[in-house]
Amino acid sequence: MSVILANARRYRTHRKKLKSKMLDELTSVLHYNRRYLALLLRASGRSVFTHHRTRLVADPRVSLASRRGRKKTYTADLLPYLEATWKLADGVSSVHLAAFIRDNPDIVFGNPRLRDIPARLRRQLKTISPATIDRLLGPVRDKATLKHRYTRNPHASWLRKTVPVQPYHDKPADRFGYLEVDTVLHCGNTARGQFACTLTITEAETGWTELRALPNRAQVWTTRALERVLPRLPFKAIHVHTDNGGEFINAVFVRATNRCKLKQTRSRAYHKNDAPYVESKNGSLVRAYVGHRRYDSKQEFSILRQLAPLVSLRHNLFMPTMKLQPPTPQDLRTGQRRKTTTTPYHRLLVSQRLTPARRRRLRKLRRDTDYYKLTERIADLLRRLDRTYQSKYSSTNP
Repeated sequence: MSVILANARRYRTHRKKLKSKMLDELTSVLHYNRRYLALLLRASGRSVFTHHRTRLVADPRVSLASRRGRKKTYTADLLPYLEATWKLADGVSSVHLAAFIRDNPDIVFGNPRLRDIPARLRRQLKTISPATIDRLLGPVRDKATLKHRYTRNPHASWLRKTVPVQPYHDKPADRFGYLEVDTVLHCGNTARGQFACTLTITEAETGWTELRALPNRAQVWTTRALERVLPRLPFKAIHVHTDNGGEFINAVFVRATNRCKLKQTRSRAYHKNDAPYVESKNGSLVRAYVGHRRYDSKQEFSILRQLAPLVSLRHNLFMPTMKLQPPTPQDLRTGQRRKTTTTPYHRLLVSQRLTPARRRRLRKLRRDTDYYKLTERIADLLRRLDRTYQSKYSSTNP
């Protein structure tokens, strides 16, 4: 380095032929790469312009620039805040987490762990991509999986996503107001006797879902639940699609749909893909919260009756869902499908299908709903449900 400092000024004042001779001599003495040596002789004591900023180099022993290649924008400094957001959203996937941050900034940055986040990290958290979330949260998810605190969805594997889905049903092109209805049985390992169940009602276009707990699958309960849910929907329902269960294919239910001026259709036998929207909600909204246990007592049903509307309210207003867009001619050529990931609440607002009064009521519902209190209430009900279930099989229970 002393040799380079001694020859740098003389090298810069010489002509090209003399510079070439100096490089030949210094290369044989120092055994440096010729181009690197020329860079050191040119840059010593000068301002060197890099891709990121100008850096004054007075000594060749000082590095001219950092490592080559693209520099990381999202560093480990963001990980604690990203992990807190991930836990706030119940450990959803990276695609859903990016949409959750985008659609609910008031909830995310209102969290006590995120209130003091630096401005630079706040901007990064708002614009982070799903791929970056996977890269940063990968080790966190692995540790949580080993501790049995996080379970990956087996149905969301890469191989399953690459397999194309065959057409399921000749549904109408305009599906706004198209309801798919199904029941989830809380019967455990056996379907004998009486047990509670959950009625799931999903709107196909926006993903808006309503859950109601039923004491059993009797036609009177399914009919009464549907009639109570319809006035509470922020849109007008025009169609009801069910499976071939006896709780739907009966005279009481058919008369109720006729009174409500709803067109009713049913799926083919043993074809679950004829109602794909509601079948997907059975796992993500019902099983994900209450599992596959058997709930057959009055205390358990009372808790489920309080829990079901709160879960649907939380997911409708705050939790993003993924939805495939209708294929375009370009999509048919490339074999790719466009996807959107946002909340049912935002899909309703951008649909331009709501009347001004219903739009105002929907916005007011979003403003008046406290995400933290709602989440804590759901967690409290789940704890009570678990204690009630365990007490049935406790040795102290007579």
